[in-house]
Amino acid sequence: MTSRTPSDHSVNDSGSAGLHGADGAAPRGPQTVAYVAATALGGIGAVVVAAVKLTSPEAGTLDVLLWSALAVLLLAAAARRWWFGASGEDRSRRIASELGAGEVVEAVQASSGEVDAVRRLRAAYPGLGLRDAVELVRRHSGDGRTVEGRGSGGG
Repeated sequence: MTSRTPSDHSVNDSGSAGLHGADGAAPRGPQTVAYVAATALGGIGAVVVAAVKLTSPEAGTLDVLLWSALAVLLLAAAARRWWFGASGEDRSRRIASELGAGEVVEAVQASSGEVDAVRRLRAAYPGLGLRDAVELVRRHSGDGRTVEGRGSGGG
């Protein structure tokens, strides 16, 4: 873990490190599209309810403020998922692919077990996800197991 420091990983302001194509568009799966659509529709519904409450004669200020806050939160959640959907997972995979076998073996040998080795790797390389760290430790500890759904073997 001495050959590379966490600051050696170049990351742009959005935290995505150039993970997207030349056009800058992030790949979006059907789950992301469904989440964004449902959340945005909920936000639009909350805006409509806030507008109706605002125009009704017996509207309370608290009602309008709560519905407006809900609308803002829902629309912000939809926007965040749309723009930053999988950037953390992509960043974790990139960091895992850049780690050398020596760095992982060093963490495994310096630790008291698999959990400690994963903790050491994630502390040394911020942005490395739990799943990728576990997979690296298992691959380089001679165990050969992989995390379910990510490797060639069963876990």
